[in-house]
Amino acid sequence: MPWNDQSGGSGGQGPWGSGPRRPWGQQQQRPPRAPEGPDLDEWLRQLRERFGGRGGGGDGGAGRRNPISWPVIAAVLVGGWLLTGVYTVDEGEQAVITTLGAYSRTTGPGIHMHAPAPFEARRVINVTGQRTDEIGFVNRNNQTTDNPDESLMITGDRNIVEVHFRIAYNIKDVVDFAFNVRNPVTVGNEPGAVRQVAESAMREVIGQRQLEPIITTDRAAVELAVEQLMQQTLDEYQAGVQVLQVELLRAAAPSAVSDAFRDVQNAGSDAETAVNNAEREAAQLINQAQAYREQAVREATGDAQRFVSVYEQYRQAPQVTRDRLYMETMERVYQRGNLIILDQRGGAVPYLPLDTMTRRQPQPGQQQQQPQGGAR
Repeated sequence: MPWNDQSGGSGGQGPWGSGPRRPWGQQQQRPPRAPEGPDLDEWLRQLRERFGGRGGGGDGGAGRRNPISWPVIAAVLVGGWLLTGVYTVDEGEQAVITTLGAYSRTTGPGIHMHAPAPFEARRVINVTGQRTDEIGFVNRNNQTTDNPDESLMITGDRNIVEVHFRIAYNIKDVVDFAFNVRNPVTVGNEPGAVRQVAESAMREVIGQRQLEPIITTDRAAVELAVEQLMQQTLDEYQAGVQVLQVELLRAAAPSAVSDAFRDVQNAGSDAETAVNNAEREAAQLINQAQAYREQAVREATGDAQRFVSVYEQYRQAPQVTRDRLYMETMERVYQRGNLIILDQRGGAVPYLPLDTMTRRQPQPGQQQQQPQGGAR
């Protein structure tokens, strides 16, 4: 075989079986192969072999494959159907099992099994988680938008008030919650029974009160009254719901009439201020009258007691009492008069400067009053 013959009996290899070579001993470069994808035919063949097995040899020594074993497939399907009855219940949840649509039992947390559909079905409900509903407004992207259909309510004094509130509740009886009330919670745009009861209770409580206390001092009382009325109504419905809290977020006059309402409030404040001032002045007058009355009573009592004491002295010594009364009376009468008393028992009458003695000097603090219009 020539040395440069590359197509010998070795299948196109060189003299030493090392593959095709070029004339000067250089090995021929083979082009790289593209990566091959998964062989679909091979995968189907393995799948048929797994379910059908391999038979004996046939013509030409080729193997003959058996058809797929349908009993095995049926067993797999039946097992999968039975496994649909296996379920788990998390902590804080309960599962309600129904048999052909009728209530059968309730299961707690853990792994359980029931008859597969359509014989039995389950409904797993969270019974301890707190559920909330916001009524009167819509909160989207941290922005509150008023919902007039729910927020506007009429008070007992025929005013309109805008109310936003939030309720919180959970489930106390899962069977009643699942079967006694249709749509107890809000789903999509359809309001649930609990939400409707809350709105109705709030409207009833607001309709029994006046506007000013609602927006000022009676907020806590309104929350408590709504919570009690909600719980009473839901218990009558046997809804299986426990009301945890009613929170009044906003209670004010509607924005469309806020200016007029503010004017009314200011007028009410002015009226209240005027009434308070009048009451204060009336109280002062009453106090002054009471003080004057007490003073007059004390003076009259003192005069009466003094008269009684004088009378008692008079009864004991009438002449002495007369003389003393006479002297005191004369002292009061002649105290401010310009008089000179001469005793006739003195004998000879001395000369007295009567014109100077009758001129009394005014006492300090006293002013002589002159008649208006001059002397007459």
